[in-house]
Amino acid sequence: MPFLKIIAFLFLFLYVLPFMTALCCMSPVFKHICFAGMVYFTSNEFSLNFVPMPSWRGTARGYAFTAVSLFAVPLFMSMLFNPRYKVRLFPPGSFFYFLYYLSILLSGINAIHMHQWGFEVYKMFWMYITFLAAFNYLNQTKNLTFFIYLVCCILIFLFLYGVKQKYMEGLYQIRSTFPHQNSLSLYLELFGLLSLGVLMNEDIGKLLFFLSLFAFGGSVLLIVFTYSRGGLVIFFGGIAIVCALSILFNGFSLRRLTLMLIGLLVMLSIVGYALPRIIQRFTSAPEASKNTRIVLAVSSKRMANDFRLGVGANNYSEYSGGYYNYVRGYYRESDAPRYGGIVETIYLLVAAECGWYGMGLLILWFLYYYFSDIISMFYLRKKPCSGIVIGLFGGLTCNYWHSTLEWSLKQYNNFAGQMILYAVIAVIAVNRKNIKEAYLRSRAWKKILEKREKKKRPRFAFQYIPGNQTVLPPGEGVLQNEDPPAESPAAGLNAPKTPPESGSDPI
Repeated sequence: MPFLKIIAFLFLFLYVLPFMTALCCMSPVFKHICFAGMVYFTSNEFSLNFVPMPSWRGTARGYAFTAVSLFAVPLFMSMLFNPRYKVRLFPPGSFFYFLYYLSILLSGINAIHMHQWGFEVYKMFWMYITFLAAFNYLNQTKNLTFFIYLVCCILIFLFLYGVKQKYMEGLYQIRSTFPHQNSLSLYLELFGLLSLGVLMNEDIGKLLFFLSLFAFGGSVLLIVFTYSRGGLVIFFGGIAIVCALSILFNGFSLRRLTLMLIGLLVMLSIVGYALPRIIQRFTSAPEASKNTRIVLAVSSKRMANDFRLGVGANNYSEYSGGYYNYVRGYYRESDAPRYGGIVETIYLLVAAECGWYGMGLLILWFLYYYFSDIISMFYLRKKPCSGIVIGLFGGLTCNYWHSTLEWSLKQYNNFAGQMILYAVIAVIAVNRKNIKEAYLRSRAWKKILEKREKKKRPRFAFQYIPGNQTVLPPGEGVLQNEDPPAESPAAGLNAPKTPPESGSDPI
């Protein structure tokens, strides 16, 4: 079996990836296909795993080459080899990513299981390649419409697959294409709220409007049928954030108020339908689950205090087992497991594995994109991409909040999805000045066209037949017909006959 995997890896890296790269170099269509595949497989994990350890209790269980990387590598390499593309190897925020990456590398000094530590290091490398591929592709195309279409279609597919699980397979907690309902909740918080931001704020066509509406509605239904307690509270909190920011930054409108009213009625109906099971999930939660979370959180603090560089990335379960004294009094000596569980918060997990400074670097990396998105919200107020950055802000708020309760953000799907959205934030930050200038130029040209149309309007208030006007001459009480005076030509408009080149608006 290992021999077959070696053959598969060699075939993949020596033939498949070069062939896909050549296709992307020959035609831009293949670049779009690779980008679409990369985004889609953030919701559906397929991987070729070298040295797999499926029974390992950690955030990575092998040297996995996922389908996301399969599409990201040829997309990135095709741009890197093409002299027409100006590829950036260090996009905005990459400095903070490498600081966090350094803390993971240094944690290997204390790692007992070096293979498991290597799993995490290997995963972080491919996540950066995904980030580079997404950033450079979007920065070259400068058009986010295709990305929004992809997001909506993926959310609709997740919803339809979830409906199949619920009503045809009879699953109680829907997870759709994800390994766990908590992973699905984190994904819906990011991409579902992005679709809501687009729906409420962007100037989009009818097709994309209805796709966004269906995608967001499907996200609401899915989050309810996950019956994830944290997901339910946080997702509906995210909806409130996106709606409030849409009104605060872009003002009231009939469209926003209508969507909010209809959305409120629909959500109340859905929650009312599922309310008995939701209440059951909150009231019947086992006490042992709460106690385990508390015990592991306390043990994480002890590990971080004892190991300045951390216990080693992906080595947490070694120290939370019965062989160490960090989980004091939790296990009986007779049934103490060799490897324990993982603390249910990404922040304390990183603190234990990489030290307190590693947790600080993780938060610093998170906050960079958070504040970059906030700056874009103010800069692009009432302009294109305003809805995208508002939706991204709501999604990141929910993910950072939810990560205090779950470590699912370290799973391949959720991690890759967040890296792609970080690329979107970075692209908007790099181009927000151009977006604003293009919007202002288009508005100026629109005003010129309006003035031109105004000057072409007829001078007489009551014109029934061209060239024949009924008037009442002064001093006489009878009506007579007379020809109107010739209309003088419009004053010279110092404007080009065709609109100036305004760049390509992202939406």
